Amino acid sequence: MKLSRLLAGVGMLVVVLAAGTACTTHAGAAGQVGSHTIETSQLRDIVSRGLAASAAAPKAQTSQAAPGALEPPAVQQRTLSSLVQLQLLSDEARRRGITVSDGDVAAYTQAFAVLQYGSPRAFQQQLAAAAVAPADIDVIMRAGALESAISDQVSPKLLATEAETRQAYNQSQGMFGRLPLTYAQAKPYLARLIVATERADALRPVFAQAEKANPVSVNPRFGRWDSGQFAVVAADGSIASRPGPTPAVDLSVQS
Repeated sequence: MKLSRLLAGVGMLVVVLAAGTACTTHAGAAGQVGSHTIETSQLRDIVSRGLAASAAAPKAQTSQAAPGALEPPAVQQRTLSSLVQLQLLSDEARRRGITVSDGDVAAYTQAFAVLQYGSPRAFQQQLAAAAVAPADIDVIMRAGALESAISDQVSPKLLATEAETRQAYNQSQGMFGRLPLTYAQAKPYLARLIVATERADALRPVFAQAEKANPVSVNPRFGRWDSGQFAVVAADGSIASRPGPTPAVDLSVQS
């Protein structure tokens, strides 16, 4: 699982939705998911921390980012996408009676970091280079943990085989050396990560319904919600649609 894929969606979410979105944006908010408001101040703070983390990261790491990926408009688009996605997942989990604790998220994050990057520290460094501050890693990983839990309920038998999980574990060890997770500890996560695309496909109708039940609207200043991409994208007149670099992170809402 590449970092770019993780940041582009919701954890391991690779869904294509066809649900419609609301066109009303509440004044003073960056976005709205059903009755939940995503405050502009929350978006501003996460983006500011992310850009500061990226600026402090080694240039060798930040240079791997796609052109424009670390520009303030792109970072705020991605961040707003993550906040919307997290709320949709949280609402769907609550509706299904699914609970994901802070401990569950921490275990999920550790397993993902170890198996994909060798250690939590290495994962944190990669995220910082991609403009995600340590304080905000939970936004991404909680969404991934929620998605995994929902998928377990929707398609409980959709898991990788013993041979596939063993091979993936051995590959991680070959790449990173001795891992702080035993095979028995890593197996439940690998069994899901390996078939992430298939599990996401099975969730398409679930999230289509979730979006219909909780219509999404985005302040036009930041873009528009695209159901097909399950993300906030640039729109005419938004910050991200303006040509040239943006010298500062301006997240104030104009009436």
